[in-house]
Parts: sequence; structure tokens; C-alpha cells
Amino acid sequence: DTYAYYEIPNMWKTFPETINDGPRVMKQNRGSQGEGIWICKRADGKYGAPITLDTELDLMEAVDNHKERKTLGEFMKFCEQYIVGENGQIVDQRFLPRIVEGEVRCLNIFDETVELIHKKPAAGGLSATLGSGATYTTYKPDAPEFSNLMAAFEADKPKIMGSFDLPNEPFPLIWTADFIFGPKNAEGKDTFFVGEFNCSCVGITKQLYLSPKVAKAVDRVITASKSK
Repeated sequence: DTYAYYEIPNMWKTFPETINDGPRVMKQNRGSQGEGIWICKRADGKYGAPITLDTELDLMEAVDNHKERKTLGEFMKFCEQYIVGENGQIVDQRFLPRIVEGEVRCLNIFDETVELIHKKPAAGGLSATLGSGATYTTYKPDAPEFSNLMAAFEADKPKIMGSFDLPNEPFPLIWTADFIFGPKNAEGKDTFFVGEFNCSCVGITKQLYLSPKVAKAVDRVITASKSK
């Protein structure tokens, strides 16, 4: 139940329905480091009860975990700024409560996952950005803590580019996939939901030891393109 709003009327029509079903995350397209990413909850907690433009929402912005309260109408009016202009868009997705445990970033160089980074929010917060006080712990891709995540991710990799209607395109040179903890399965193991793919503002400036892997990946991409 994830929606993308490219037109303001669509947001005004659909968001009152989604927020009345449970807590949501509203995420702008142009944001970075949590800016314009809002965790939204009914202030009265009465999901499913009649909702109006005057219904109050409790809001938290992921950039710094600050809290606000606005009516539904005020918040949607505020969010219009994220839709207008070039590449304007809002993603409206279900809030996953285990985000308090952080998210796991898979850092990929071409088709290889080279690191896992567990980004854990500061106590009492939900944001996993460094600016909000989150702590980052790095793991190798074969870390046993995330074996089920990696097994599922590797199985899904061949389908990723096709899911974006780019079946004949290679993976980006450097890209990430961020996963949020879901409910534990029948065996007591963590499940994961992908929250975001990113290739527009990621790099290895703090992980220069990965430079040789990037160089090898570049050579593979060039060689593959010449063989076509």
C-alpha cells in the first residue's frame, strides 16, 4: 500500500484514507538526510474513526526528530511544496514500527554487495541520519546477523532493474538498498522490507579502501558495453 503523488489533487484525495488506516511516512522526492520525510500519526490514535481536515496529526521530521502538530488540512497544504516544480513527488508509505531499531543499508558496487551498515537512531528518535545522532555499525556481507537478509537480497538482485522497466540496463556503479526490520517470522528470524534504493547521492569518500573494487567494476562495465 505505497502511493506516489505527482499531482496535488491526488494527495488530497488519497492521503486522508491512508492515514486513517494507520501511521504513515510521507517522503519528498528532493530530500536528503531525512529532510522532508515525515512520520505521521493521528493524534487521537482513533484509526478507522471518521476523519476530517480538522483532525490533528502528530508529526516527526526524520532530519532531526523534531515534532510538530498540524491538522490534516494544514499538513497537506504544507506538503504541496514537495509536489510543485521539477521532479516534484511525494511517496506515501506505511510506517514500520521497528524503524526504532534502525535500518540496514546494503552498499553495492555494480552487482556486488560490499558492506552492510546498520544505522541505529538515537534513543527516542526515528531518524537514522548521522545529523540526528544515529550510530552506524559496519558488517561484512556474510555477517550471520543478516544472513536471511542477504539470501533474499541476492535472490532478488536479478529482478531489480527489470522492476524499474530497465531490464537491459546494468546496475549503477555505486548504489544502496536500505532495509527496515519487519516482524519476525515463524522461526524467530528478522524479516526486512526495502524502504529505498539510491544511486544519486551515494559514494565512498569515507570508504576509500573500496576504490579498487570500483575500478574493477568500471572495467567490467566498459568491457561488457564493448561486447554488445
